[in-house]
Amino acid sequence: MPKPVGRYVYWSERLVGEVIDDNGIRLNHRIKPALNLGLAGNGVNLASRDRENTTFDVAEKLKKKLRRSIVTDFDAPTSGQYVQGAGWAEVAEFQRWGFPEHRLPGRTALTHVQTVTQQGRRVDLCLFGSLKNLKGYEIPEEDSVGGWTSSNAPLIEEFMARRGAEASARRRSAYSLDGEEAALEILKVALTQGIYGDPADHRGRPETRGYTVMGFDATEYVAVIYKDVTLTPSRWNLRGDPELEGVSRILIGAPLWMRTTRQDSIKVHYGENRVLVPSVWGRSAPAIAPTLGRTAGDRPQSTSQDPAPGQTPHPGLDAANATGSRPRRFRGSPGLG
Repeated sequence: MPKPVGRYVYWSERLVGEVIDDNGIRLNHRIKPALNLGLAGNGVNLASRDRENTTFDVAEKLKKKLRRSIVTDFDAPTSGQYVQGAGWAEVAEFQRWGFPEHRLPGRTALTHVQTVTQQGRRVDLCLFGSLKNLKGYEIPEEDSVGGWTSSNAPLIEEFMARRGAEASARRRSAYSLDGEEAALEILKVALTQGIYGDPADHRGRPETRGYTVMGFDATEYVAVIYKDVTLTPSRWNLRGDPELEGVSRILIGAPLWMRTTRQDSIKVHYGENRVLVPSVWGRSAPAIAPTLGRTAGDRPQSTSQDPAPGQTPHPGLDAANATGSRPRRFRGSPGLG
């Protein structure tokens, strides 16, 4: 077994536990005593003193077991598959509001990674998971800056709580986002949530956007993909939007883990590290430090929606906008690891 290098920035005990259980993976005698294997999808609780080493051993065991089914060539289809890759990762807290029928449990991290395939196609990964799975970080309860949030946040939450499963035929006509619309809206949130003032002032500067948490060089990530969406070119005109121009394929899923071997690449954006846009605040200085908050993963206070210019708020969801359909492939209760 190789020696661990770097550190795990994100680790989902629940999803890792599901993979171990679903694939009948047996851990060797050296690793197993350090783990408490959760039952019925409750996850893996790493109880060893040397947690980082144990985490690494489990990850390597899973990659070895799943090596024939993990997709590393992003030109290939990925729906319902595990993928492995590397790239710059930006993490934000997804801002929820409204009352969809199916909810994500607790505060939710949305991680964006962009890659280019061997055939030169741009692929955007949008990965949802629990904010508490960020290791070693306490996220403040409230962001001291704030900014734009999506009017479609309730529908995005419903879409992700169902792990991308299609709405039932009976309710599909009432569900207002199809697969392409949902994927594109999720990508918009990943790239622009929290902007205020002139959007151009935030371009390439995630540290200025409200609700962004951190960025880092993910030298390895493994994720499960619930939805692989290729946009229909004739349907969308994204020219003139610097953030979305060139988008063709969006993968929606959840990370099992994200690791970096470059710890100096980790850039924390929240709290005193938040940078204010001068055109709005009249100065370029860190935002005021928030008061001490709860541990990441606790339920936040409700946030008000702040629509972007020209965007009208989404009306309150009623029961017709929710679906009772269940995921077809991935077990467990609604929600993410």
